[in-house]
Amino acid sequence: MTEKCAECGRDLPVNSESIYCSKCDALLDKKFDLIETNLVVYKELSDAEIATLNKFDREDIVNMYLKLFNSYREDGDFDKYEAAILNKIQNAFNLTENEIGSDKVVKFDASKIVKKHKPLECIKCNKPVLKEDFVFCPYCGFRLD
Repeated sequence: MTEKCAECGRDLPVNSESIYCSKCDALLDKKFDLIETNLVVYKELSDAEIATLNKFDREDIVNMYLKLFNSYREDGDFDKYEAAILNKIQNAFNLTENEIGSDKVVKFDASKIVKKHKPLECIKCNKPVLKEDFVFCPYCGFRLD
């Protein structure tokens, strides 16, 4: 019986150790890198991104968490958005103290985040943007006036 790629359904090479074909594996790796970059820059994690991350090994998720933790910690104490993201990752992937280290567990109630201002919508792409944080839309690059 021929095994199929879990993503696209193509036949996998005989004795393949991966559940993905090389094309899908490369595409997923690019998505992972993009999600990781967005977590550093925009400090947001959508349900669709969590679903994508669920396709990766637990070790990849733990390493991503630790990388984010260290990146956020470089600037001193976590702001509420950084703490909320780390907490969301911990909860979404059930990360344990043994996996990430007890000193890297972040507990934060995301419901306590209160936005200072209602986000504006970019007039070009209609995505929410806090004008006070950006001169250009972080999604499409349009200059916010």
